[in-house]
Amino acid sequence: MNSADTRFIPGQYMKNGEAAIYFSDDEYGYKDNGTMYTAEIFDFELRPLKSFNFPILRPYCRFEERASTGIQEKSRVIKEDRFIIDEVDGIPPTSDMEARKNAYVEYIYETLRYTNPSVTLAILQNGSRVEDNSIFISVPFQKGMGLYRFEEYLKSIEAYIEPSGMWGFSYSYSIQTQKFNGEWNVWAWEETPISNFCTPRCNDVAKLNDWNGGVYLPFSQTFFNDDEAFEYVRFKAEVAEGGESSFNPVTDDTQSPEAYLFGITNTDRDGDGETDYKRTLYGVHYTGLEVVNDNNQVLYTFPIPDNAEGKPTVEFFKSDNSILAQVNYNWHNEQGQYVQTVRFYRIDKSTGSVAKVVKEENHITARPNPASKGTPVVVDIPASTSERTIRVSALNGSTVMSLNVEADATQISVPTENLSSGIYLITVTDKGHTSETCKIIVR
Repeated sequence: MNSADTRFIPGQYMKNGEAAIYFSDDEYGYKDNGTMYTAEIFDFELRPLKSFNFPILRPYCRFEERASTGIQEKSRVIKEDRFIIDEVDGIPPTSDMEARKNAYVEYIYETLRYTNPSVTLAILQNGSRVEDNSIFISVPFQKGMGLYRFEEYLKSIEAYIEPSGMWGFSYSYSIQTQKFNGEWNVWAWEETPISNFCTPRCNDVAKLNDWNGGVYLPFSQTFFNDDEAFEYVRFKAEVAEGGESSFNPVTDDTQSPEAYLFGITNTDRDGDGETDYKRTLYGVHYTGLEVVNDNNQVLYTFPIPDNAEGKPTVEFFKSDNSILAQVNYNWHNEQGQYVQTVRFYRIDKSTGSVAKVVKEENHITARPNPASKGTPVVVDIPASTSERTIRVSALNGSTVMSLNVEADATQISVPTENLSSGIYLITVTDKGHTSETCKIIVR
């Protein structure tokens, strides 16, 4: 037990009224290379009372990539049309191409000489040529001055004028990259193992105080019934594609220079239009909660909709002979809005082990979620008759931003440019009371 996590079970939840303690393998419910999470309950004389084993869920990420078969060079030319110039602008007609070329060299020199110090008349003249009544001029440039887009890939610049008088600049870009068209390689990377053990917050309604007190109760002999057996709560969960995972999904930034110029993205790493890299997440998918006794008998089941994302949280309330459960879970609706739903269940012992939904509430939403750093997150909030406060806080509880919301507002934009990548909680305070909370992810 040297590395065990220790927790306290108050005597009011024990059959004999005496407190107990339990030791788990560690705080997170798993141990290295283990297949089971073990929890052991002892009285305060360290006499064993009960031992439980919980299976370990092992989320993982599957990687697939094609092998490289060598190096290739990819090129891209971007032609920038300006407008038409002709004799009115001092450019001779195509009947005298030599005079037209010299005049166009002068025109380009006057256009660039104040912004590009490397430009001279002699250099432009020496770099000019005529092809099919079109004139091309090689334009010198220096990288690092910020004068041109995508300078790291820029190889050459030409000014041109067509016989019609349309003129502009042509930019040539190139990159050396690997060619991925070999055999597929597949491997997997395992994430942090997770047990299906749940530690809900349990409350006795008759003894609630003004701060909604209660304890995170892992085991109990008296909360759910009064027999000698211990009861506990566990998740109904499986490892499935798309479940909760700490890996970030692979996304393609179509605005990156590599993608814009050469079609090179995270999934098409050589820009040939074919996928050559895949990453599939197999995370934990939670489908419900169960109250189970120490004989592994399921007493009550709380189903969670299939569209729920991540791990639900649960609070149990007991008053006289009734037990209510409040389960919070998150999901995305058809409009892509991030919704937090609270379901209230009532345990009716006379109708079986499946708890009935007695109420369901949808709370504030945020979109986009996840959001890229710099993209504002729009939060939909219920209408109110008073001014409210939006607080953005980190998971450690520290406030990183506070915004005021007018009484009749139903939306507010939360800026993210000053937020680091991570998870944040958005809390709405109305008349001094917390009315809504949701979670956003910034990448």
